[in-house]
Amino acid sequence: MENARFTVLRCTKPKRISYLCKENKNILQMKRLFWIMVLMLSCIGSMAQKPLIGISTGYSASDNSASVRFTYVDAVVNAGGIPVLIPLTRDSLAAAEVINKVDALILSGGEDVHPFFYGEESASALGGVNYERDLSDMWLLKTAVKLNKPVLSICRGEQLTNVTFGGTLYQDIPSQFPNRPTVQHGQRSNGTLPIHHVNVVKDSHLYEIMQQEQLAVNSFHHQAVKDVAPGFKVVATAPDGVIEAIEGFPKYNILAVQWHPEYFAQQGDKQWIKLFEDLVQRAGGSKSNIKEPTAKPRIR
Repeated sequence: MENARFTVLRCTKPKRISYLCKENKNILQMKRLFWIMVLMLSCIGSMAQKPLIGISTGYSASDNSASVRFTYVDAVVNAGGIPVLIPLTRDSLAAAEVINKVDALILSGGEDVHPFFYGEESASALGGVNYERDLSDMWLLKTAVKLNKPVLSICRGEQLTNVTFGGTLYQDIPSQFPNRPTVQHGQRSNGTLPIHHVNVVKDSHLYEIMQQEQLAVNSFHHQAVKDVAPGFKVVATAPDGVIEAIEGFPKYNILAVQWHPEYFAQQGDKQWIKLFEDLVQRAGGSKSNIKEPTAKPRIR
């Protein structure tokens, strides 16, 4: 599957977990990239009539690049928003300026969240982590909350949201979850195929959007929310009890889901586009006029 990709310059590899590094040419170039993007967003924002939806991106140290699946981009477009990719930054001021220019934020999926952020040592079954991306995404999220920008957190985004506000995670469901999982949380089939159901709490914003007490979802995770962060509540669970969605209303303008609704929304599924339309509406936009496709588009 192709990614929306662009290059991000980075500093030399840090020698310790704090990732403190000297001001060098690469960092200055990365900061210039961000301020150029801020200027571009200012120009786009002054002309745009649709909400600008910021999307956090993954980060690859091996080729100094940031990317995100086109599923996110297409889902936002189908819901009536304008997608804006936000690369990783070590500059908290730059992150704040970017969030100030967009109207909403999507925290995308990716690696495991580093357990240091919730006071644990790494379990043997922990997957790959990206400490720099964790820090960058946390800056984006905290700034969005401070500016009262609406947030939709997806998969890793849900987990990082919970950790950011004081919650914890199961580092690995198969080895740490109290009851043996009875559904497949790391599906081996295509993301457009639902793999298990989730039960939705009726008194929730998620239910207001979907109008269903049970949803068929895809699943690509081996971590999950453990202790829920203060100010959030559980609004969906899998049949085996694994937490599948949390939300922070009214304290936090955040809905966070463990599955990947963007796969379905990219395909033009009206039911799942509602989740992204809700974000667009919370950002001050209106519903899209998307029509049911006569044939499903090819996944990119």
